[in-house]
Amino acid sequence: MKTGFIYPRGIMFSGKAQFLIAMPSLKSPIFSNSVILMAEHKHSGALGFIVNLPTGTQVSDALKLMNFEHQQPLEIPILFGGPVQTDFFWVIHSADFSAVSTIKIHEQFYLTSAQEIMPVLNDITCPEIFYAGVGYSGWGAQQLDREIEEGSWWLGEFDVDLLFNIEIAERWNEAFKSLGADPEHLIDRSDPMDPTIN
Repeated sequence: MKTGFIYPRGIMFSGKAQFLIAMPSLKSPIFSNSVILMAEHKHSGALGFIVNLPTGTQVSDALKLMNFEHQQPLEIPILFGGPVQTDFFWVIHSADFSAVSTIKIHEQFYLTSAQEIMPVLNDITCPEIFYAGVGYSGWGAQQLDREIEEGSWWLGEFDVDLLFNIEIAERWNEAFKSLGADPEHLIDRSDPMDPTIN
């Protein structure tokens, strides 16, 4: 399975895990109301994966299409991680497995190319798989920093509960609440003609 993933080999994210939360002023058809799990954020660029946009397909469905036999059904949702390299199939899994493409996003879970997970799916060395996805979200040098300054995004501290204990459809709302904000009370300040703005 060709992924085309060009992220540096074996890189391990050593910073504090963060969520990138789309502000109401962001009207992008892809990123509107999105919550992105960040894997890297530097001046040279940024990389993340949308975690609240399901494709409507599960891992078991994808394995059937590839005629791959798996001992246990994997009723795990496949997420749309972003518009970049949508042929890149990734897996978020427990931290007891590491490969060349693995990115250590958090102490409790890593992200690895599915290409390196599939050979061990029926093996005792297979990690616990939490999510799978296709594509990723990427920004060029200082691009994300500018978008944050412009008010398109809110960079918040990572919350494990948001990823594992909140329904996918509720993550955007809960992300705002975790930051002490209520999305229903936020004002879209991108429109200078808005009469609610003094």
